[in-house]
Amino acid sequence: MADPHAHTLSSDGMVSSRELVRAAASAKLQVLAITDHDTFRGVGEAVEAGLEFGVEVVAGEEVTTEHRANVHVLGLFLRGPVRMGMPVGETIRAIRDQGGLAILAHPFMPTYFASITPAALRRLIAQGTVDGIELRHTAPTLPQRVRELDSFYELHQDRLGAAIGSSDSHFGARDLARTVTVFPGSTAQDLRRAIADRQTRPLEGYLRPAGPSLSTRLRQQARSMGWLTWQRWRGNIGREGI
Repeated sequence: MADPHAHTLSSDGMVSSRELVRAAASAKLQVLAITDHDTFRGVGEAVEAGLEFGVEVVAGEEVTTEHRANVHVLGLFLRGPVRMGMPVGETIRAIRDQGGLAILAHPFMPTYFASITPAALRRLIAQGTVDGIELRHTAPTLPQRVRELDSFYELHQDRLGAAIGSSDSHFGARDLARTVTVFPGSTAQDLRRAIADRQTRPLEGYLRPAGPSLSTRLRQQARSMGWLTWQRWRGNIGREGI
């Protein structure tokens, strides 16, 4: 099992890379992807911790695309960071140009930002494909939207790639591995092959951690909406791929 979407203190997560990898080992995950928002800085420490704790770490990034929708695309198996602020199609090409896989993060959320809408997804796959889509995730989504996503995926699997499940963890052991991706094999390369061959499946409720306290959740929201936005504005985050 793998959790292909998780965050650290390098962006808006609340744990260090080492703490996150240690939580993955405790959860008995074979593979963990570090996908901080618009930065690659947490990857090195995570890879070193993975060697210590016996978890294979995939280098990734959750890339924010152009304003106003700011759709999020996960880049997995990256060699380096991808610049934020490009159109979705260009972001996918930039990920693939360095040998990575492009996964659409938490689609069909009831928001106007961060999540691709049904209409935008129809336009995207009319022009090209993606390597996978988070069919199950832990971001707030209405049941009707989940059913709509399932129907959309059933109709367009050949364009949408592998079915992915992830926790979108921000709190380490408090929320990691709630939803995971099951794949044949046990290594990162096995996961990559399974995504390419569409042999993955999402699994909800693998773990049911207690979750963080309300105060910790509020501090995380402040970090996400305040500190991370400030770092982007200053150019400290989001421009590493230029």
